[in-house]
Amino acid sequence: DDPSRYISADELGDLYQSFVRDYPVVSIEDPFDQVDWG
Repeated sequence: DDPSRYISADELGDLYQSFVRDYPVVSIEDPFDQVDWG
């Protein structure tokens, strides 16, 4: 577990958006921690 490799919630959102754009993703279940919605 290397904290220098952690990404922000915005970066994670961008990554998921790229998956949806590039692959036939049907669902991404609960991708964010509850505190990220605050």
